[in-house]
Amino acid sequence: MLTFLAGAEIETRLMKMHLKKSLMIGTVSFLAPLFGIVLFLTLFTDWPIMTRVAASMALTTTSVAVVYAVLTEYDLLKTQIGAAIIAVTFVNDILTLIGINVLSPSFNIYTVLFIAIIALMVVIIPKALKYVVRRFGKRSVEIELRLVLALILIIALLADVGKLHAVFGVFLLGFLCANSIQKYEDVKSKIRTVTFALLSPAFFIKAGLMINLSTVANSITLIIGMLAVKILSKFAGAYPLSRKFIPEGPAFSTLLFSTGLTVGTITATLGLELGLLDSNQFSMVIMAVILSAVLPTILAKRYVPKKT
Repeated sequence: MLTFLAGAEIETRLMKMHLKKSLMIGTVSFLAPLFGIVLFLTLFTDWPIMTRVAASMALTTTSVAVVYAVLTEYDLLKTQIGAAIIAVTFVNDILTLIGINVLSPSFNIYTVLFIAIIALMVVIIPKALKYVVRRFGKRSVEIELRLVLALILIIALLADVGKLHAVFGVFLLGFLCANSIQKYEDVKSKIRTVTFALLSPAFFIKAGLMINLSTVANSITLIIGMLAVKILSKFAGAYPLSRKFIPEGPAFSTLLFSTGLTVGTITATLGLELGLLDSNQFSMVIMAVILSAVLPTILAKRYVPKKT
């Protein structure tokens, strides 16, 4: 559900408006920490190469939730700089989800079926959602919400049996539904309520329960090192491009690109489920992800640009 909402937040209008800069900065914002953290872990750990890549993948993300919160707090969401930052965030997280998906590829006949159904949904979803909202909207049975939940479950199942991983399929569904969902704020609000009031607390509690505090305490130097490399590599890669394409606030923008939370936690959890991370490595990566949601946000408040 969290991944679906991340996809559903993507505004194609913003992507088109800032296509060049978002693709360039978002790609570099993904690749720089990926290579930087892999190199760091190669130098200071004996982890297998796939473990290093999975850990690095979880730390490549930019937190949509944190970015939205900060831009809203400073009334920058509807500005040019806000739109550009959001577009870059989308590109960064899309690449992360694609990346973790291809770490363990194993395609079959259901993969083809999944692709075919996704292509079909591009045409069907807008019309189906429009019909259901007009015909059954404002009723206590919440048919429109049930339709979205059913689609999520179907796509998650097909993606899973198609060896593409449920989170990738659901993110893709959210992206395809984005324009339609955004037309119906009531539906979007209901999905958010179900997700953030019931489901996401359970997800984060589960992730928290899997953290080994003794491992965190014994590995705090490595955790801080991963966090530092993430921020520094984001600056090395994204800051020069931000100065060119987002001159109103390059430091502010790059610090926001350095945040991570939801997609990073999802990616680390998937890495654990795929056997790419063990419980101790998972604990270290999750702590670095959580810290990356806090430290860059605090620093970004010193570089808030003027609203234009």
